[in-house]
Amino acid sequence: MDCKIFTDIPYELTMETLNEELNLRNKKNLLKIVETLLAKTREITRLKAIYFSGDISEKNDISVAVNGESFGSELLRGYVEKGDRVYPYMVTVGTELDEYAKTLTDTMDQIMIDGIMNLLVNKGKVFVAKEVQKEARWDNTQDYVPGNGEAWSTEEQTRLFDMFGDQSKKIGVTLGDHAFVLPGRSTIGILSQKK
Repeated sequence: MDCKIFTDIPYELTMETLNEELNLRNKKNLLKIVETLLAKTREITRLKAIYFSGDISEKNDISVAVNGESFGSELLRGYVEKGDRVYPYMVTVGTELDEYAKTLTDTMDQIMIDGIMNLLVNKGKVFVAKEVQKEARWDNTQDYVPGNGEAWSTEEQTRLFDMFGDQSKKIGVTLGDHAFVLPGRSTIGILSQKK
């Protein structure tokens, strides 16, 4: 399997963006908290991602298979046809920011870093989608995130994760209890061509 691995994805995160996205409403006390967190985030964050190209090897009324691995997702089945190319991916804020977030004890600091980490994961997902669009020569991608909008078994989450083999270790992502992707602000999904 030929995985594309990114270990330091460039990103832009400004106070103006955080003021708007975190709904801070220019409140000085909140801006001061976020300014400190943003400085630390810029210092330590290594946004990472991995993806590979796969094919829909089978599709029927109850499942779809990616490179022979079967998934029962009704949503994913609705996005793809047999023979379609898809791109399983992972994105993470990295262990550095995750470990820093665990040291915060103030509730407002925790809420704000959580928001920052969510924004970073989304920036990583946008980066991966753009890379896939270039590689596949697609105009748009459809992002399927397991469990988002439907039930998703831990067995299928594990199956998707296992498709990456040992490559996930290169970006520091592991699978924890109940098939939870770690570090905590990480995501796993499948990109397909938006039709």
